[in-house]
Amino acid sequence: GGAERLAIEAALEADPTVDAHSRIRAASDEWLYEVRFAAEIYEIGALPFEEGGTILAASADRGVWSLRLRFPDHESATRTYRRFLERDVDVDVASLRKGPKTGPERPGLTVEQYETLVAAVERGYYEVPREVSVQELADEFGISDQSVSERLRRASAEILATELNVADANSRADDR
Repeated sequence: GGAERLAIEAALEADPTVDAHSRIRAASDEWLYEVRFAAEIYEIGALPFEEGGTILAASADRGVWSLRLRFPDHESATRTYRRFLERDVDVDVASLRKGPKTGPERPGLTVEQYETLVAAVERGYYEVPREVSVQELADEFGISDQSVSERLRRASAEILATELNVADANSRADDR
């Protein structure tokens, strides 16, 4: 209620990184604020962009920001990390991994899985309702519907595991 709103506004007032704030929308159980940060915060926040990076997600809890960033290569991530340190920003890298590539050379997908997945997407297999069946895809590739189904499941699992940063079921020996 009102006490929570007052606590939020008091925290924004006390935060030295916040230049100004205003409540722009209120509902019974949530409030939306526009926050203008100090110039230094914008300069620090721009560091990933200067190296071709993208901020995929950002959140803050008790004065600690958690960012999920994507960079075009390891070198640009390293340069950004060093630039954060040069500005006395305390950085703790929780994980660093290679992201997905596009095209049939994408690690984790076979050429067959990639081609089948692309055909399935382009032909509307994932639409609701489906615009192409597994059997139609199988006929296109000259393989069984079971093979198409397995390719799609394995390719989907690989991509989802990479994007969600979870263990890949395809890598388990008993799942082959």
